[in-house]
Amino acid sequence: MIDVRRLRILREVALAGTISGAARALGYTPSAVSQQLTALERESGSELLRRRGRGVELTAEGRLLVEVAERVGAELEAAEAELAARAAQPGGTVRLLAFATALQTLVPRAAAALARSTPGLVLEIDEADPDDALRLLVQQRADVVVAHDYDLLERRRHARIHRRELLADELRLVGALDRTPEARGAGLDPPAHEQIDRAAAFAPPAHEPPTDHPDRPGPAPSAALPIPLATLADRPWVLPDRGSACDRVVERACAAAGFAPRVVARSADFAAIQALANACSAVALVPQLSLQQRHANTQARPLQTPVKRLVFAAVRDGAQRRPLEAAALAALAAASAPQIAH
Repeated sequence: MIDVRRLRILREVALAGTISGAARALGYTPSAVSQQLTALERESGSELLRRRGRGVELTAEGRLLVEVAERVGAELEAAEAELAARAAQPGGTVRLLAFATALQTLVPRAAAALARSTPGLVLEIDEADPDDALRLLVQQRADVVVAHDYDLLERRRHARIHRRELLADELRLVGALDRTPEARGAGLDPPAHEQIDRAAAFAPPAHEPPTDHPDRPGPAPSAALPIPLATLADRPWVLPDRGSACDRVVERACAAAGFAPRVVARSADFAAIQALANACSAVALVPQLSLQQRHANTQARPLQTPVKRLVFAAVRDGAQRRPLEAAALAALAAASAPQIAH
């Protein structure tokens, strides 16, 4: 009889690509993982792994058992969901991982709603980039994940994952947009006595709501006109941290417009990107969701050819039927609903 726990270890090795990586994910020592894999090979009567350099490679029999482990895991998840659904008053802990912008916007609203609607649910919230979050979800080290896919990058695909789309988050141009040809043609270049003091870019945001707040008049029609990205080819740029998904998207969008951005600053923080773009008379692309934490004096304009990221919530397949995970997914969807209109 094959030990299901050893199947899980084999699955972790397949995900990590190394025995040491699987050991870290499981909290075991590498020697303990090796011993369990040796025992699994005895139980199955097959060679399951071959060493390849510093990593390991699954044999055909190993891949077969990983597929079995996936199916067994999904069945166990479904059984747990059904048992949890029968509980009179479900309660327990849900481990939620999300990227930084979601932690500033969607997740706090969802957490507040869950505290009111599902008092038996205890949230453990942490920050993780989408790739790490989805990996931890598959490894059963997280229960709910908020992640995103950019339309210019390959979609993240994971077996046995249930996704719920939350919103389409378009990138917006920010920074010294009053100096673009389109802005000057639309009459947006302000007179000298109204020019923004770039040092004020680091001042705290005003307490009054932004111009697109429902309690204030909307922006002038010219301020909402889309800007062709190619018109910004000669401008200095502030980009996200090198190699990040957003950085790759900005680089690809600029390349599609026929130029490589002249980078004067970088940051992993979208609020810092806004401030730097203002201070350096530069431009930048940031997700619209990040503009809910808009920096003082920040202008934001849409692109003529939109670039967006799809924000989604994810659980392991079958877990969406568990009451606590279902409540978390519903709360995240409700928290995202006001953003869809923007």
